Amino acid sequence: MELLYQLVEKAERSPINETALLTARLFDDMLPLNVQAKIVTNFALRGCFPMVGKKYQELDADIESYSGLKKHILNTIACLSELPQPSKAQLAQEVQDNAGFNDISLPGAEYVATFVLPNFFFHLSMVYAIAKSCGVAVSKGDFDGIHRYPTGFSWES
Repeated sequence: MELLYQLVEKAERSPINETALLTARLFDDMLPLNVQAKIVTNFALRGCFPMVGKKYQELDADIESYSGLKKHILNTIACLSELPQPSKAQLAQEVQDNAGFNDISLPGAEYVATFVLPNFFFHLSMVYAIAKSCGVAVSKGDFDGIHRYPTGFSWES
């Protein structure tokens, strides 16, 4: 979640118009950056709540501005930090959810590994890709927090 927050901060520091960047899409049939970011936070909650026996509930959010989106990310982090650690029994319990129009039922650990995490990283990738495609100076390190490259570095040049 901290990486998402840092991506949004980097977008905010860019010279690109706030509304234009927050509503930018890779393709017309895909969701915009601000909605992709909200989905990242939703999948974090959606994955953690059932693991501790709680019903997932989406947090209210104003995602129409950088400040609103950053506040939402921080609220999500705070909410997650208040959850207890799941027990082995909770990780084994079946979780019912939907994947688009498909109803799913999976043991908790499998639910997280095969549904929540791939979707979390897919939507985080979309935030990164939209920001990058709009000219925000991001690199792989902004996505994973590990890689470091000099400013302006390219494998292609």
